This record gives sequence, C-alpha cells and structure tokens, in this order.
Amino acid sequence: MEVSTTTWQHLKNRKDDKWTRPLSAVEDQAHLMVQVMEAWFLADPDALSTYYGQGFLVNSLPGRMDIEKIEKEKVFKVLSHATKRTQKGEYHKTRHGFDLLERIDPNLVRAASLHAEALLSVLAKQSRTRT
Repeated sequence: MEVSTTTWQHLKNRKDDKWTRPLSAVEDQAHLMVQVMEAWFLADPDALSTYYGQGFLVNSLPGRMDIEKIEKEKVFKVLSHATKRTQKGEYHKTRHGFDLLERIDPNLVRAASLHAEALLSVLAKQSRTRT
C-alpha cells in the first residue's frame, strides 16, 4: 500500500476486495495488518531468543524494522531456519505462535509496523474516551 493511499482506498482498489467505505464509517475504522502475524515476532528478537533458548540462530533474522514489507514466504523461511536446532524444534504456528504472541513486546511491534501503531493508537484513544 502506498503511503498516500488510505486504508479504504486500498480496500476499494484491490481486485479481490472492491470494498466501498460505508457512509457512516470514518477512516480509522478499517485497519490493515502484516501479511502474517509471524512478521510481528521479527520485531522482538530477544523474545524469540528467550523462548527458543539454546540453538536459536538470532543472527539469521533479517534485522529489518519494516516488518510489513517482508514477504510471507521469507518470514516463515527465516523462522524455520532460526529455530530448527532448538529444544522446542522448528517454528510451528499452532504449537508456538500463541505463546510467542504473549511474549513479544507490543512497543517493539508498534515501532516496526505502521499499521500496528495505527490500530493500537485508535484503540488507546477509544479506551481513554470511554473512561
């Protein structure tokens, strides 16, 4: 998605979506996410290293902080390679994914993902207006 394109414009322009923004909807009521949740894990290499322990290959992680631009296949390939020699074994979505989601630092995800930052900012703002 180009920076100048709003979320609603992006959804309308996608050939598979063609979503039209409802008249009552405002811009911050549609949010986009990284291609796969595992990209969020890459924002917190320390959490990954702690979780997987000995044998985890932290240096094989991309080290990029623009996690939204890392292709889905590359995310899985990197995680598979970095984890295959650990006691927990190679990364597996259902065996490891939820545990990792609990452990990653949301502030690091926010710093590495513009869309996560936008969503969490909206949720925080709504939370403040309700209290």
